[in-house]
Amino acid sequence: MIWTAAQDTLPPVPPARRLDAAPEGLVDTVELTAAHLDSRAHTVADFERSLAGLVRQAHRDRHPLARALSCALGHRYEEQEIEAHRLGGVNVVVASLLWLVPGYSLKPEYVRRHRGHEECSQEGLELVIAARLREIAYTLMSKDPLPFLLSTPSWDTGALEAAELVERLAEYRRAGVRPGPADFGQALLRVRRDDPAAGAAADAAARLGTAEGTRLAAWLGPDGEPAPALRRVVEPDPAAHRAWRRTGATAAQVAFRTGERPRLQKEFPEPFHWLGRPHEGFTQCYHWHEGHPVRASVLPEDRETQAAWLLPHVTLAATAGDHGGAWMLPHLARLGGPAGPALHAAVAAGLGGRYVESRRPAVEALLVLAARGELDAPLLGRELAAMTALGTVKPNRLADAARDAAAAGAHATLWRVLAEVLPALLPSVRGAGELLAVAADCAERSHAAGPVPEAVAAAAARRGSSAVVTEARRLTLALTGG
Repeated sequence: MIWTAAQDTLPPVPPARRLDAAPEGLVDTVELTAAHLDSRAHTVADFERSLAGLVRQAHRDRHPLARALSCALGHRYEEQEIEAHRLGGVNVVVASLLWLVPGYSLKPEYVRRHRGHEECSQEGLELVIAARLREIAYTLMSKDPLPFLLSTPSWDTGALEAAELVERLAEYRRAGVRPGPADFGQALLRVRRDDPAAGAAADAAARLGTAEGTRLAAWLGPDGEPAPALRRVVEPDPAAHRAWRRTGATAAQVAFRTGERPRLQKEFPEPFHWLGRPHEGFTQCYHWHEGHPVRASVLPEDRETQAAWLLPHVTLAATAGDHGGAWMLPHLARLGGPAGPALHAAVAAGLGGRYVESRRPAVEALLVLAARGELDAPLLGRELAAMTALGTVKPNRLADAARDAAAAGAHATLWRVLAEVLPALLPSVRGAGELLAVAADCAERSHAAGPVPEAVAAAAARRGSSAVVTEARRLTLALTGG
């Protein structure tokens, strides 16, 4: 059905920000690195600028850098030798510059998953980060450290402009530098494919006459297309949920099986292969915690895949009282790539969270997508209707979330969403009256006009003064101008 409505007045969305250049001076580089390691809020900007600064300083003169790091950060490493797997984040690079990490532990074959986390998507992203960090650390301990990194992003989401990567590859060619496999692999995953200048960048990459230039040109074409995810309704494994003492989490739920990407499995280093394999469903892991922007920056232009991985954890916030990973939704909404069915499903499940604090991130994500013009309101509504039928989303919780979104100015958007949900609730699902009241309010405030949904018209024609009948009549009047 087609309805007309006034435009929403939505809160502005902070735009992605260009990453500042890495510090030029030795003192500034060490200070930024120390601040980053001491901070609990590991931002993509601080993480990447620290790395970029350390690499550039080490290439100029490693010995002054090592002395300055020893004075500022040496107290963090009490042992004389620390294997790489025991060091998180930038620590592995700093400790390597201080000659505290044995070289063998930095080799690619030692980048492994922790036992029990074989299917955890966040562990998969951590593997890519670890592979890149250890590769950087290993080159810094060699006689020919890299002059700069290929994969340093252009934006604070982790996205990298294709033209900038072409320029970096050209500099590597002129200097006779061989790219690190993990660094180049991460750079490819970060390239903005939807940039209007990507076609020209692909042509320029092909003209470089290098293997990496050829790969980049192909990646900007069909080779780099993310695989679509397949929507399914699945029955979670009861044993897995019992092991984690999550009751009420074994009902049928929506899940997305991510597609296979053969190129990722054939042409990228082994730690990247997991990203190219199909995955689905619940994973036993509690990795959805601090540091998630850095993990998400591994695939900054593929929020759809990340949303598919996140969905089971968001669903837990609705079905099991688990706080899950719903709080990641606004960050995913701000990333690049298509905003497709998996992302809309994750937002839908988040709107049904058991706790208010679990629903708020989904409301924020909805507002972000709407403000960016990326929200498919009918799609979100249909997913909410399906999840309501499965019992994942309760109407009263959805009504509460919808009120919050409407209060932020999304009246027209919410009406288009709820118009798809109401037929699944009427005439008598518990909580339908509450949701009808929100829909009627949104229709009135947005001056919506158009055909009355059949289920709403039927409810309005009933006798009595129940909440369902009263609000259905109110909604009918709003849509018909009566």
